[in-house]
Amino acid sequence: MKRAHGVMGIAFVLVLGLVGCRERASERTYAIKGRVVAVAANQQSVTLAHEAIPGYMPAMTMPFPIKDPRVLEGIEPGDEVEGELVVTEEEGWIARLRVVRKGEPQPWDRSKALPIEYLLNPDDDVPDITLVDQEGRTFRLSDWRGRTIVLTFIFTRCPFPNFCPLMSRRFVEAQEILRKRRAEWLEQDRVRFLTLSFDPEYDTPAVLKAYGERWNADFRHWTFATSPVVEMARFGAHFGLSFWTEGGTINHNLATAVIRPSGKLQKVFRGNEWTALDLVQEIEAATR
Repeated sequence: MKRAHGVMGIAFVLVLGLVGCRERASERTYAIKGRVVAVAANQQSVTLAHEAIPGYMPAMTMPFPIKDPRVLEGIEPGDEVEGELVVTEEEGWIARLRVVRKGEPQPWDRSKALPIEYLLNPDDDVPDITLVDQEGRTFRLSDWRGRTIVLTFIFTRCPFPNFCPLMSRRFVEAQEILRKRRAEWLEQDRVRFLTLSFDPEYDTPAVLKAYGERWNADFRHWTFATSPVVEMARFGAHFGLSFWTEGGTINHNLATAVIRPSGKLQKVFRGNEWTALDLVQEIEAATR
């Protein structure tokens, strides 16, 4: 029996080792080079105007999370840097960064971003917009009056897990929570999830449908749609969304909103520091 226990112990250790290997294998590490645009005051992110990352993403300007504040020691806006970007299926972060050449801070060219002076506040009426969904059907947001609408903005080619993919994952999680807490609201079509693309030239109805299928979307409750860029820019600006093309890709921020059945704004979540439960609580507040 002791021998058997010893064999089982060895087998258990091997299994743990294999699990550990799989976990490590899920992490991909890429070399990253670029110029520091901004360092967050809380030392939890750094915005880089980075070069193309071969095999992962084209050159663009975007913020990257930082897990260890020591990574940012001696890093200042304007510095040319190089380091390592670690990416998993669910998140990405800068794991290492060093200064290649000290530089002078340069103004971030916000002229490429869209104006956000039209920001809505809770209780404001949400403007209407004409959209085309994943089936090629045209509809207006106002057609959904009487339902709580949960909307977010993405483009399907966005590769970084903390941005567009995270918005889709949060929608999946929120729907799972809602099914447990308020299943009748989905069954009665009282709540609709809406993912809007600001890349209509690429994100055709067929592309949007395939994207939704990758997320196992139930299209009865979750719609993927888009509109001409100018219209999407004007509509998104009401929620604080800005996006612009640079280096062959789209730079953007994040905005997710809950709209009451009356068509008035309930809440806007900006950035990605919110949870699916936070979203569901606002859905509940809007729907009651």
